[in-house]
Amino acid sequence: MADAHTNDLQSNDGFRLLVESVRDYAIFMLDTTGHVVTWNLGAERIKGYQASEIIGKHFSVFYLPDDAATGICEAELIEAERLGRIEAEGWRVRKDGSKFWAAVVITALRDQDGTLRGFAKVTRDVTEQQKVTQALLEHERLLAETQRLARLGSWEWDIAADRMTWSEELFRIFGLDPLEFVPTYEAYLARLGAEDRIIADELVRKAVERGDPYAFEHQVRLPDGGVRWVQARGRVIRDETGRVAKLQGTAQDVTDQREALDARAQLETLALRQRHALEVNDDIIQGLAVADLALNLEAYDKAREAVATTLAAARQFVTDLLGDAAGDISPGDLRRRSAENG
Repeated sequence: MADAHTNDLQSNDGFRLLVESVRDYAIFMLDTTGHVVTWNLGAERIKGYQASEIIGKHFSVFYLPDDAATGICEAELIEAERLGRIEAEGWRVRKDGSKFWAAVVITALRDQDGTLRGFAKVTRDVTEQQKVTQALLEHERLLAETQRLARLGSWEWDIAADRMTWSEELFRIFGLDPLEFVPTYEAYLARLGAEDRIIADELVRKAVERGDPYAFEHQVRLPDGGVRWVQARGRVIRDETGRVAKLQGTAQDVTDQREALDARAQLETLALRQRHALEVNDDIIQGLAVADLALNLEAYDKAREAVATTLAAARQFVTDLLGDAAGDISPGDLRRRSAENG
């Protein structure tokens, strides 16, 4: 219930008129134990209670039951008394049970002697702002997840301030810890090989001088000695005067694609060599087949010559027999001629 200081807190007419004229903020006062002692139109609009319904009740009715059960209300008053003022955000409950996201300021009120007289509590309904904040956070989360899946990091370089910011994924691509590495243009160049460093610096300088976008592929040297292939892109951002104010860009890890292309090239080279080897083998096999055929033909020719010789001898033997049949020939001569003819 309200303590003995309630009348004193309500007696300030000027303060009451000021408070009652504010409709966008719930402004009310609590006694030293946290009970409501004043109520303005803004509080009525935001929280849904008439003054007659809420004055004298403990301000814990504005909190979610589970939160109130943790003792958060008492802890806030103790902290406000100790520090003089605290700020907090969180879910609060209206009379109808609906929730809203509140931004709260609790200020300890003391008299000239320093005696605590109560607390002033100002509450704003920032539900819409919270929705926007949550939407932005969700957008950032989805962007980070998309970058992680695509292995695509982003960066921005404020040229005038010489301040560079990297996305979380870009740190991962470069193998660097965002808590230990401060991204700068010079630090970026230092992660490149000598030839790539020259190309990158020339492209960036032309972008700043002419406004040309650029894209090129280069290697990144990792702290552990390894390397990654990166597809880098950049573009200029101009200010209202047309001057190049910033550079923005992306760096995509294309190591896997590059290794796949190298592997494919190696396979194609191997396949070409195998094809050449097969062609050579075909030539050898064909040569061996021709040689084998030639050898077979030569053997056949020799056999054919032997057969022809034998046939000629037989033919001569028969002729001689026919010729001798007409004359006198002894059996001995016949055996001799037969033996001579083979």
